[in-house]
Amino acid sequence: MLIKLFTLYVYLQTALCGCGPDLRNSDFERLRKEYKVKVERIGRLDARIRESSGLAHATDSTFWTHPDGGQPAELYLFNLKGELLQTVPLPIPNRDWEELAQDNQGNLYIGDFGNNANTRRDLRVLKVQEEGRTVQDTIRFLFADQQEFPPPASAKHFDLEAFFYRADSLHLFTKSRARKGLTRRYTLPAAAGSYTLQPQEQLRVSSAITAADSAPNRKDFALLGYGRLYLFEPENEQVQFAGKRYCLPLARTGQAEALLYLSPTELLISNESGKLYLVRFELKR
Repeated sequence: MLIKLFTLYVYLQTALCGCGPDLRNSDFERLRKEYKVKVERIGRLDARIRESSGLAHATDSTFWTHPDGGQPAELYLFNLKGELLQTVPLPIPNRDWEELAQDNQGNLYIGDFGNNANTRRDLRVLKVQEEGRTVQDTIRFLFADQQEFPPPASAKHFDLEAFFYRADSLHLFTKSRARKGLTRRYTLPAAAGSYTLQPQEQLRVSSAITAADSAPNRKDFALLGYGRLYLFEPENEQVQFAGKRYCLPLARTGQAEALLYLSPTELLISNESGKLYLVRFELKR
């Protein structure tokens, strides 16, 4: 019932506001006129896959996902129809798994860093060997700019549900729970250790950020929010907010929590109720 109410809220908010606040406040643009955008529901995940909260490639046609916090510590292999092909238990607790990333060798990174109350001091990323599916490294970190646990309500910017791998680093994007939303970007080495992260930059956004992925060209990237997709074309190959950025309303996708590029113009989205969506950008003829 709560998920249905939240989905209705996202739909109404997006239908009424669209990307207007992001265009006004943060210099987002509407997706270029030469593109036709199609958002299509393509399937539903098997009921045994609960609260899909991250996505990664297994093969060209199969994918990994995992459940949200409090659920079993498992990886699920599925196809685009949502069929469950394999369940892989992992010998680590799922305190609050929120996201999957993947490096060039196919290793998976599980973000155990959900921080709804902004009180966690044990944020971590787990590196899992894709071939053997064993936990290889634990990467621990804290935010240098968080001094209070929790901070005041107006400064609750330290929840985290989005990251991706690029160039030996993990690029993290926070989920603000303050009234005026923003996302902060941090860079974390993709190697075992304990780190204190300084914020690299921040950007005001009207939707809480729930997922991220790097584009196949290893330059662009995307952030997912409730009812919105944010696309970034940086000025160079550095991960940064500077450059062209676009906002696309996604009223239909509800409480979407995971995002994955399938091609330069196709992205897969899953939400907590198990629905799968394909977002496609087609050049107008």
